[in-house]
Amino acid sequence: YLVSGHVTYAIEGKLYRVLQAHVAQETWIPGNGTESIFVVIDKEHAGTLEDPIPYEGNMELFNGKYYIQNEVVYLCTRDSGTPLYNELSSLVGIYVEEVE
Repeated sequence: YLVSGHVTYAIEGKLYRVLQAHVAQETWIPGNGTESIFVVIDKEHAGTLEDPIPYEGNMELFNGKYYIQNEVVYLCTRDSGTPLYNELSSLVGIYVEEVE
């Protein structure tokens, strides 16, 4: 069957959205190796300074939301528009700024 962007998966406590429509295959599930097909969605955290979204890569960033990685909090300064895979520390000045 065809899997499209309106389908979500909940695997190992993470929620994923389909980025590319594709015919379902048993081995094509969210996780390592399928980052171009699925993106992580975080619905548990508010994205506020008090409740930043844990960033693990393979996530789209949204302007005005707070993210945390390696115990450092970052504020997103512009939408990424696509999932990013870089460490947030390498995106300072591009998509995020470090919050002190």
